Amino acid sequence: MNPLGLLSSLGSSICWGSFFVPVKKVNVANIWQLQGATGIGVILFAIPIGFFWGFEILPSGLLSGAIWLSGNILALYSVRLIGLSRTSPFIAGFSILISFTWGILFFEEKFNSMVLAIISIGLLLSGLPFVSNAAKSPVIQKKGYFFAAASGLVGGSYVIPMQATHSLQSGFFSSSLSIFIIGIPLLIFSRRWIKQEIIAGTMSGALFNLGSFFILIAIPLVGITVAYPISQTATLFAVSWGVLYFKEIVHRNSILKISAGAVLILSGAALLSFA
Repeated sequence: MNPLGLLSSLGSSICWGSFFVPVKKVNVANIWQLQGATGIGVILFAIPIGFFWGFEILPSGLLSGAIWLSGNILALYSVRLIGLSRTSPFIAGFSILISFTWGILFFEEKFNSMVLAIISIGLLLSGLPFVSNAAKSPVIQKKGYFFAAASGLVGGSYVIPMQATHSLQSGFFSSSLSIFIIGIPLLIFSRRWIKQEIIAGTMSGALFNLGSFFILIAIPLVGITVAYPISQTATLFAVSWGVLYFKEIVHRNSILKISAGAVLILSGAALLSFA
């Protein structure tokens, strides 16, 4: 297994596990404003990368950006309803399932041991309920979980158009441009120009695109069936932010559950790298 691919997947995990933190810090007040500001951060990061990967406008990249934007809007609604600690595990679980399915059925990616790969995915997914159930939220709304699950299903597919057309890195600018172009009308529509929230959204977008940068390096090296599930250990970082910084958990029993979930998730990610 390529070490650079694994390290890039881990880098993506750290970035994606942290990119909701700025918007959570200012509270998810207006989804459209935050999404529009996120688009600004995405394009600001993409421009310097474009000098290396190109500024070509590709349909596959534009489609990938639109898919991600849809998933992120769903995720923002979920964070507002049920909090970061509950949203992230649900997104990760469904993203892992959908990306693994794409890799096996559509791209026909192979493992040295399919049994070990399935066990690894099982460990990853089995750890998520521990992490999710340990977090607290004042009012848990069913539609919050629905938004999180839908976001995972959509988000787990966002790189597929670029991978299917062999344009992962060359499509990076296109996907970023798509997020920016769609996001600006949303920002205008929100009629909110609060400086603090726009800065938070911009930081969030830059963190997301840094994670995308890492995952687009990783996928050609280790495949989507390995890279994407490892990147979804981002839930550990997201839940850590929710627990340690935003104080979404208070009970000792819940902390123990989170620790158990973390061990299962990390074990699954480690096994998958050897499958």
